[in-house]
Amino acid sequence: MSEYSSRISLAGEYLAASFLLRYCDSVIPTPNGHKSDLILDHENYLYRVQVKTTNSIYTRRNSDYYRWELRTSKRTANNIRQNKMVRYGNGQVDMFCFVALPISKVFFDVYDGTKNLTEVSKSINTLNKIDSKDSLLKALLKINKMPKLNSLTIDK
Repeated sequence: MSEYSSRISLAGEYLAASFLLRYCDSVIPTPNGHKSDLILDHENYLYRVQVKTTNSIYTRRNSDYYRWELRTSKRTANNIRQNKMVRYGNGQVDMFCFVALPISKVFFDVYDGTKNLTEVSKSINTLNKIDSKDSLLKALLKINKMPKLNSLTIDK
């Protein structure tokens, strides 16, 4: 990974950790090489969080999108992936935190190993409508029915 890519990744991880600390008990960065980037402690439950960060916009069908790669591999001349292996196995990641650095936006989704997704993309309009806190709450509820998030500040 280039120094530029490393800085983008770290900026995304720190932004995700900052957001998570507003609602959860603690966030611990994992060592290099670990499949998850952060360990989240919320009400005595631990969650493995894989942070995916993007720093650029791409245009598709006359709309601007942010895109996050979940699995990378080289493509052939016919745009077919050479490596079709799943990047994350069961038990390695509980949820993804997707970070759009240019707009400092985070949102969460549960890892589902059955889908074998290669990427996630959101139009800028769709992304702006996502409530970050609500996406975290929904992800925690899907994982194990955690009922509430207590903010450090009073939410209105």
